[in-house]
Amino acid sequence: MTESVPMNLSLSLCFRRFNYLLLCMVIIGCPGEGPAFRQHWNQDELTILQSLHLSNLPPVTDPGNAYIGNDAAAELGRKLFFSPQLSQKGDTSCAHCHQPKHYFTSGKPLDGKRNTPTVVGSAAFSWQFWDGRADSLWSQALFPLEDPTEHALSRLEVVHIVLDNFKDDYQEAFGVTEQLTHFLNEKASLPRQASPVNSAENWQLLTDRQRNQINQIYASIGKALAAYQARLMPAESRFDKYVEAVVKKDYESAHKLLSPAEEAGLSLFISDRGRCIRCHSGPLFSNGGFTATAAPGSLNDEGRLAIIEQLPNNEFNCLSQYADEGEGSCDELVYLKTEGEELRHAFKVPTLRNISLTAPYMHNGSFDELGEVMDYYNRSPRNSLNHTELEPLYLFPFQLKQLEKFLLSLESGIAPSSVWELAHNKEKVE
Repeated sequence: MTESVPMNLSLSLCFRRFNYLLLCMVIIGCPGEGPAFRQHWNQDELTILQSLHLSNLPPVTDPGNAYIGNDAAAELGRKLFFSPQLSQKGDTSCAHCHQPKHYFTSGKPLDGKRNTPTVVGSAAFSWQFWDGRADSLWSQALFPLEDPTEHALSRLEVVHIVLDNFKDDYQEAFGVTEQLTHFLNEKASLPRQASPVNSAENWQLLTDRQRNQINQIYASIGKALAAYQARLMPAESRFDKYVEAVVKKDYESAHKLLSPAEEAGLSLFISDRGRCIRCHSGPLFSNGGFTATAAPGSLNDEGRLAIIEQLPNNEFNCLSQYADEGEGSCDELVYLKTEGEELRHAFKVPTLRNISLTAPYMHNGSFDELGEVMDYYNRSPRNSLNHTELEPLYLFPFQLKQLEKFLLSLESGIAPSSVWELAHNKEKVE
């Protein structure tokens, strides 16, 4: 004989089962995306969305570089960027690692001991390289030229190569300066190699005047490379157009630009639940700072801490005699943070724009897929030093997928220059 169930208990069980069914639909019923509903942004959220729009990028500056907006300098920089002549064996250009087809990265996990970051948008950051060892774009451009694992040249060789092959371009950009005239008059009597970095004996044989002339021309070459790289900026993405539509309350257009899953991912991105916005803020989705994430395989790389004392002594920094006066602020260097445990294993927060084009990920290329990065940040495991600024997020798998889908909406490629057409699409780099 079946025991009867009171009506109110029966209804309660039905509601519980219905709610459980809804929860299952939310978590697993919509594979990989979660529920299909539309976001309704409050005013605070709208303010955050607008702060991420690409139009908020400030005008490009490069501390100590008066030629950052000079077309002739940018054209010289473009030629140098793609020229394999600017290397010891004549087989390596800047574009060898910063390949246009890979959004100006190499597409490899490592080049040397670190992953190659994109140069697109790099002019908007105060610090260059993963560890921030350069305080300007023009100073950054000089490091690889004398690095034995990259171009493997001395600075005097660089000057010889540029004036042997690009003298007219150089003079168009920088004019016929006193340093250039003296150098050309003495060029035949100078050694081929000389540098305080990798050819010190020859460097010491030169007079102070000669060393200063070489450094002035060498610094100008860095400024030309920076002038070109500063033209490489991301184009407007679907996300940017979505923000424009939402601000105008054109929801029909907005909903065509981002899917429900992408909107949900955006909501997570800016919320305390996802916490992405804490570091990935601003129009390039990076605060430009440094953080320790304990990426797998990075225990032996001290990051920011290892180079912090070198910055004030860099002879081509913002405060050096080779920096152009009155060009940009040197506050970042003047008020440099030089100590603190938070600098250990800390690396620059990368831009997330066009992140779909810049795999592998992290400073050491430890993740091949964006989904792996999502999973790692969600778990936030500790390394053997127990040193990381990440905290577990405890997001559901479908929420991680939503975040990933949103990040993919930031793909846009490179914006065409407003002054002259970029040649990066025409360059063939193997």
